[in-house]
Amino acid sequence: MVSREACPQCGSTWYKRNGHMHTGKQNHRCKACGRAFVLIPENQVVTEEPRALIERLLLESISLRGICRAVGVGLQWLLPFRVEQFQAAPEHL
Repeated sequence: MVSREACPQCGSTWYKRNGHMHTGKQNHRCKACGRAFVLIPENQVVTEEPRALIERLLLESISLRGICRAVGVGLQWLLPFRVEQFQAAPEHL
């Protein structure tokens, strides 16, 4: 895990605690730019193996929420990935 010492947007170390997120983590707000952030983010990186599985599942007409449950990714990650895949497809399809 990477711990932040400053705001990810402006780099300022002038921030304050700003309640908790829905996951229970402490939220912070930068006093310089107003950006809200978490000091210790837990972002998942989706590797190539799950991406290939998701591409196959999209071709099988499985629901998006079903794909999220089966692979373990979030819907907010899956929707832009799906748009990216459709834009990369040839126009004649």
